[in-house]
Amino acid sequence: MRFRYTLSERWIKRISRMEEFANGGTQVSVRLSDGRIFYGILISNSMHPVAMRDFKDLPFSMEDIADIFQTDEDRNPNQRKDWDYWDDWQS
Repeated sequence: MRFRYTLSERWIKRISRMEEFANGGTQVSVRLSDGRIFYGILISNSMHPVAMRDFKDLPFSMEDIADIFQTDEDRNPNQRKDWDYWDDWQS
């Protein structure tokens, strides 16, 4: 499978220790180096950002990530469907 985005090993290790809300699915929040925070990012298998609510594409550069963390909403999302996935899931 091809994924549009892949996180660095540093972030993969961190996300692998976070709570999944679905098998292989982890929702996270991201703080950028400029201080902006983005919430509700869906990560597949701890390494691939595959969707984010209200965005058709990742609205920041992977190099701009300063921190990845989970809020209570990320650990147990109220909305668990209707993602607009960025990848086409083709091999």
